[in-house]
Amino acid sequence: MPIDFQTFVAIFATLLVFLTGVVLSYDALEFTSYRIILPQWVGLLLAAVTFFTVAVDQILRGFIRVEEIQRQAEEAERAARRARIEAGCRAGQIRFQLEPSDDHRRQLTDVLALLEEYRQAL
Repeated sequence: MPIDFQTFVAIFATLLVFLTGVVLSYDALEFTSYRIILPQWVGLLLAAVTFFTVAVDQILRGFIRVEEIQRQAEEAERAARRARIEAGCRAGQIRFQLEPSDDHRRQLTDVLALLEEYRQAL
């Protein structure tokens, strides 16, 4: 499964937060055979990069939320339209069954044409 850009940014931001915490907490990192001195500007630079990355991550998450809201709104609109069409079909059928006049036959034909058009649009 390929990783998407937003997930990559989120993972990268998390790693940067961790590294920033380490770099800002210590003046030097000592390992068994060597020592890394961490100047203050390195920590501040890393903090700035981390802030920028976290901001980008939050913006991407916002875009994803907006897209999801738009998808839900579109689905709700389709469901409402489908319900209106189905209600019109039922009403036309009932009218025609109660009184099989030419007007009701025409209304039922119109509703059926609308249903056919809707079915083809799917």
